[in-house]
Amino acid sequence: MLAGPATLAANPSMVLMDRAEVGFDNLSTTDGLSNNTVMALAQDETGFIWIGTLGGLNRFDGYSLRTFDHDPADPGTLPNGFVRALQPAPGGGMWLGTHTAGVAFYDPRTDRFTTLGAGPDGLGHVQVYGLASDGAGGVWVATIAGLDRVRADITVAERVRAGQDGFPPGYVFAVFRDRGGTLWAGTEKGMARRAAGSRHWQVLKGEDEPAAHALETGVWSFYQDTTGQVWIGTNGGGIVTVPAGGDAAQSHPRLTGPDTGLGRHTVRGIVEERPGVLWISLFGGGVAEYDTGLDRLSLIRADPNVPRALKGNFTRAIMKDRGDVVWVATNMGVARHNAVPSGIASIATGRSRGFSGRDVWSLWADARNGLWIGQDDGGLDRLDLSNGRITPFGRSESGGLPASTPIYGLVGNGSGDLWIGAAGLYRLAPADGADSITGMPLPGPVNRDVTTLASTGDDLWIGTYYGLARQPLAGGGGRLYTTDPADPQSLSNNEVWAILPERDGALWVGTANGLNLMTRDGKFRRIHRVPGRTDGLPHDFVSALVHDSRGRLWVGTVGGGVAVMLDGPTQTVQRFQTVSKAHGLPSNTIASLALGGDGRIWAGTDNGLAAIDTVDFSVTRVNPASIGNVFSYLPGSVTTISDGGLVFGGTNGLTLVQPSLIQPPRFLDALAVTAVTAGNRAVNASALNLPGRTRAIRVPADNRRLEVAFSLLDYANASQVHYAYRLEGFDMDWVQAGIGRRVASYTNLPPGSYRLYLRALDADTAIVSERVVTVIVPHVWHERSWIRFLSLIVLLSAGAGMVMLLERSRIAKLSEAKSMLEARVAERTQSLREANDRLAELATRDALTGIHNRRAFMERLDQEWSANLRHQQPFCVLMLDLDHFKEINDNFGHLVGDTVLREVAQRIAGALRETDLLARYGGEEFAVLMSHTDAAAARIAADRIHEAVGGAPFRLEGLSLSVTISIGVAQADPARETQTRMFNRADAALYEAKSAGRNQAAVAADP
Repeated sequence: MLAGPATLAANPSMVLMDRAEVGFDNLSTTDGLSNNTVMALAQDETGFIWIGTLGGLNRFDGYSLRTFDHDPADPGTLPNGFVRALQPAPGGGMWLGTHTAGVAFYDPRTDRFTTLGAGPDGLGHVQVYGLASDGAGGVWVATIAGLDRVRADITVAERVRAGQDGFPPGYVFAVFRDRGGTLWAGTEKGMARRAAGSRHWQVLKGEDEPAAHALETGVWSFYQDTTGQVWIGTNGGGIVTVPAGGDAAQSHPRLTGPDTGLGRHTVRGIVEERPGVLWISLFGGGVAEYDTGLDRLSLIRADPNVPRALKGNFTRAIMKDRGDVVWVATNMGVARHNAVPSGIASIATGRSRGFSGRDVWSLWADARNGLWIGQDDGGLDRLDLSNGRITPFGRSESGGLPASTPIYGLVGNGSGDLWIGAAGLYRLAPADGADSITGMPLPGPVNRDVTTLASTGDDLWIGTYYGLARQPLAGGGGRLYTTDPADPQSLSNNEVWAILPERDGALWVGTANGLNLMTRDGKFRRIHRVPGRTDGLPHDFVSALVHDSRGRLWVGTVGGGVAVMLDGPTQTVQRFQTVSKAHGLPSNTIASLALGGDGRIWAGTDNGLAAIDTVDFSVTRVNPASIGNVFSYLPGSVTTISDGGLVFGGTNGLTLVQPSLIQPPRFLDALAVTAVTAGNRAVNASALNLPGRTRAIRVPADNRRLEVAFSLLDYANASQVHYAYRLEGFDMDWVQAGIGRRVASYTNLPPGSYRLYLRALDADTAIVSERVVTVIVPHVWHERSWIRFLSLIVLLSAGAGMVMLLERSRIAKLSEAKSMLEARVAERTQSLREANDRLAELATRDALTGIHNRRAFMERLDQEWSANLRHQQPFCVLMLDLDHFKEINDNFGHLVGDTVLREVAQRIAGALRETDLLARYGGEEFAVLMSHTDAAAARIAADRIHEAVGGAPFRLEGLSLSVTISIGVAQADPARETQTRMFNRADAALYEAKSAGRNQAAVAADP
């Protein structure tokens, strides 16, 4: 048996993950697939996914599909559109078995197919059912006539027919070569095997009646697990196994026979989805999951009500790629499931899954390992996190929660009491009975709709649409706090959405119009957004509140993203650091916030999940594929369970985040060229990926357009890969293609030989894979230097001959004319040199300020970069940005703004050394490159610049303006980072200087 856990893990996160939905991404004809009926799947050595269908052959690179079509007039094309079997070949090639044309081989060196049909020198029959490697570059072919071994040169090496060396009769549906070289054959009546080096076939029988009966139904698939055991899928009899070294097939009560969960479906494929867990492809039955440790079988079926469910139940093949993505061939396209453990899982709710409702509006984890789930229409469930059992509460004919209102708030205590906020306040107490829910009065004249709940030990705090209510838990009268326009120390708004107690007894209250700090004397201090302040509260609608591990307050807003309070609540003016969609959040509408065990703040939004680093405020967005069917999270619906897992509630279900299980993505080094267009002609891109070959693209001399598409063939991480490219000798810097865009494009390339560098990067711009391709752009014949030289000689010779034929009387005049012409040429040549010098100067100068431009800066940076790599001489880059420059343009006009930019450039230049290079980087941003300078010296230079720019007002056209500048300093480290990474550090330091109050410098941390 496969190694697997003996029992279900008892920790709460594992129990939740066990209920998680299995999500699939689907490829179909709408994505370019040839036909939705998929017959076969394979991954070649390069990493491409090949898909054989009922109507054609496709190759997938993670983003797009390439289609191979049959052309009757071209024997090098796909021989038949019905591709039933696929088998990878060494060197990136692919064998394919067809329904009516035999077997074919795709050669990546030529991008062509070679076909072998039936006949005296060919196969026994053209109808191919299965393929398997022969271990020598060839392939075993299973047909209705028997087995044939085809060499790499597309000739038949061996034929095996019924009765030959003990081979059984019947159609051969499956062929398999195990790790020891033993060949297995599945027929319509059983199976046989042949040991490596032997010619004799051994027919295997079942060691018991169920196993024997299963084999008699026919064998369609084989799989060998890590122990050497072979699993055999049959045509209606389930699965049997042959242990390593065994001579008979064994049955399994859970898997063998028509009355098991596998039913009478044909088993078309088997893979190990994760350690100890098999996935089984069933024709007509979807996918079955078998946990070998638990001896538990479950089914994964198509469900039109679940967006990312399996699309079709007629599955004909299944495979697992090198990045641990499972691919399933269905009658509705190709379904793929990322089997890489992510620490994140979503659980679909709804009555069909045992829950009382679908949308999860509130959550509470009690002290007895229970997860309380408040849902739409008054549904309340308790999910036991020790065994996964669901107990419904709430709606009942004898009374309970109102069925028309969602449960917006839940909070409990250590005794097991639970308070429930819906259309009013309710209490569930164990002493009152298991399902006894009683209504509780709210302070105020009428019952209120509750939006959120919190407890401080002695008091229950209740947020409503009509104010903040306090109800003592010991009983007695409560109090309702509302807004009073005449009292600035009252609540800022009656619509309360978030409540967070402080340790000193104070209370943070988030409303639809402002953040409030309620002190113990019942007075409120209001905090609002101040227009124009970048370090203030980003939005007045406060929807979520949480403390980080340092005790700082984090505020979620509706429309402004997330903000962390940088100063304590005792400060007169609070400063905030905002993290928004511009920084990577999936949305600026925040539904919930929670502190994870990894120290990060996790944010549920109306468009997905993200984690925020509390030190550098960087954002990591959760891959939408990981959160499955929960597309939007609901206000305040989050809780922390006993093992540190975070549970977020949203539309369609729950999402579990277990920070302790989250690992950074492991990228494959599998960057490949996927398509090339040189001129107007497609070039064979497959040949560029072959190992050991010179990768070269020749661009036609008469059409110097080039497009190179490339992809990282890592299907588990496709949505997290960034791409960049650089044509050495043409591009000054790396071109950042971003996420998903993978095309390097050029037009009118000058003649020459180039090296095109292609890169795949992670979210931190670290290189995960790189490839280099040579690009050759030949000269047009008249551009070659020897042609030009010969043309000049011919012209001079012709001129000389004509002069010799002229009359002697004209020699003097010609000599005089020649002298005048030479003088004129010399004069014009000098003028041309001066003009070229001026053009070269203009090309590297900023027209407005007269200082160097960005192009000159990047050229000098390349020189310093190379010098540092050779001699390790330090140098620094300073990024400078004028403070509040937009206000100058808005208030005084762009002419004044331009004058300020010119004056700033002069002042900065006066504060620098002659060896330093100052450039206008763009807009009101400048850059300085300082050679032979470390960060400490550059920081001193930054202080000089501050004094030069801000030390005296700018006096122009009757105005006196005070101008300041913020500076980010980064000492480059070419041995450890790219130029892009260095600029990112300098920009981050500049942002730090801006956030700290402007008119100052900040030094970037080391890479």
